[in-house]
Amino acid sequence: MFFGVAGLLPLLPIMAHGQIYTCKDAAGRTVTGDHPMPECADRRIVELSKAGVVRREIPAPLTAEQRRQQDILDEKRRAEAATAEQRRQQDRALLARYRSEADIESSRRYYLSLSQDLIKRDQIGIDDAQNQLKTANTEAEFYKHKKSLPMSLRNKMDEANRDIAYNQKNMADHQSELTRINGKFDETLKHYRELASVAAEAQAAR
Repeated sequence: MFFGVAGLLPLLPIMAHGQIYTCKDAAGRTVTGDHPMPECADRRIVELSKAGVVRREIPAPLTAEQRRQQDILDEKRRAEAATAEQRRQQDRALLARYRSEADIESSRRYYLSLSQDLIKRDQIGIDDAQNQLKTANTEAEFYKHKKSLPMSLRNKMDEANRDIAYNQKNMADHQSELTRINGKFDETLKHYRELASVAAEAQAAR
């Protein structure tokens, strides 16, 4: 941007010394000097060369609200950058852990087998408790014409019922874990394929 000849005439003494700084003051008047002026402290300043060419623009200082918004934006960008870096680290760890889809499926089977073993144990516990309850109920037949059962027999029946409920809850939890494991490995396999596809495309582009 160039000043017209008439516009530059008042600036000639200043231009002889170096760059020129200009801004609009609070009253809208143009203030010019060979250094940033106090009147421009809260204004946008334009720096000109000796030839009158715009060298740069110095924006006005941010207001308190603008600084607050800028801080929020900066913090958001830092959080996004940290999240992106964490994701890259996780991707590198995934590729380092699994060399193929077969490795992922092998790991899936291993973790599923752990939960399946626990479910088998839960079923054994349920079967044992049900047998104990059946035995106690058979024994209770001898007391059906009496007002109450012996305390030891009632305790045995209560304990069997508690064991059944306990093992049934554990089994439900372990069955839910099977679903969670499958879901986790489905996501891992999908993301592994995405990373492998990107790596293959990058290799082909070389």
